[in-house]
Amino acid sequence: MSVKWLENEFKEIQFFLYRARNRLFSQQDWVVLCKLLDGNEVRTAADCIDVKEVNESDLERVADALPDELAGRLTDERQLAMVRSRFKAGVPCVIAFNTKTSEILGGCWCRPLANEHALRSLIPNWSSVFEISTLFVTPEARGKRIGAVLINRACSLMKGKGVQGCVSLVWYTRSPSIKSHLKLGFRPVGEKVTASVIGFRKTWFRAQYRSKALPQYEGHTS
Repeated sequence: MSVKWLENEFKEIQFFLYRARNRLFSQQDWVVLCKLLDGNEVRTAADCIDVKEVNESDLERVADALPDELAGRLTDERQLAMVRSRFKAGVPCVIAFNTKTSEILGGCWCRPLANEHALRSLIPNWSSVFEISTLFVTPEARGKRIGAVLINRACSLMKGKGVQGCVSLVWYTRSPSIKSHLKLGFRPVGEKVTASVIGFRKTWFRAQYRSKALPQYEGHTS
């Protein structure tokens, strides 16, 4: 019986308990931010850090790099299956990595937004939109503006594919990520709320958002 097997079994139990608790009662809230892609989304990463679009050989390392708050309740197999399914579906993924060690420091997915998606009611009538999905920076790499670099590279990549706009959903509790988005030209346009009560789940979008919950910085006021 290996340590890895025990870790995966423990994660399976955590995942089961997490879903059971959330089905009884939970609420999650995101602020919805959007930006018109203007072609000026180039931002240089720090020394020894580069950014690229992933290929198939990167998938296992991407799955391993996902931080606990995003995938800690998933087994290694579930994490890899999620990453592979997105790649197989053609969803672009951008990663930041250490050029000396090849260690993955962060990443995000660029998910095309369907015209009939409920988010469309909150954003301008752009011809094509993509959503920044599962944006992450590994704990040891935080504080180096890697998130901002990833967002910009994702926008630049999708602009090159002819996409007109970008939308990103960020938990209100993630002030640093919200601040990065605002500094990069994103603006809040609404919020997403998901609530579960005794097994019944409902998600809704609305044009209002909690302006007082957004971080402030010089040059921006809510």
